[in-house]
Amino acid sequence: MRNLKDIFMMNLTVGTKEQALTAMCSMLINTGYVTADFMEEILKREQGFPTGLPVQPYGVAVPHVDSKHVIESQVVFAALKKPVVFQQMGNNQQNIDVSFIFMLAFRDPTEHLQHLQKLFLCLQDTAFMQQLNQIKNKSHLLQLINNIET
Repeated sequence: MRNLKDIFMMNLTVGTKEQALTAMCSMLINTGYVTADFMEEILKREQGFPTGLPVQPYGVAVPHVDSKHVIESQVVFAALKKPVVFQQMGNNQQNIDVSFIFMLAFRDPTEHLQHLQKLFLCLQDTAFMQQLNQIKNKSHLLQLINNIET
């Protein structure tokens, strides 16, 4: 992820997952990284195939959609001021209180899969999750991710 122009939303104040996803999608649309259809597709996908992950000690969501809606590859990171409820990936009956959201937008499906796998590995690392809560800027997050790469 180090070559991406990651976009950060720190202390994002929202009341629902839809508000969080809309704010993140709007940023991507307004900066020209994705098409106008991206937001609708993210919201629709989250309904049918939720992306909440019950990692400890903070819940995380990793929303993403088909690459046809992406103009230029990008990742948006949001640290929420207060957690919002997402449904668990693979079990939409289970609620997850999500504090962090990584929204992935990749043009290349292979690149998308590689970054998704790397991110999932990071999210399983307890030290990474504790440090994630201390993120203050883009360079800190990129350094954190790069330190965990194998």
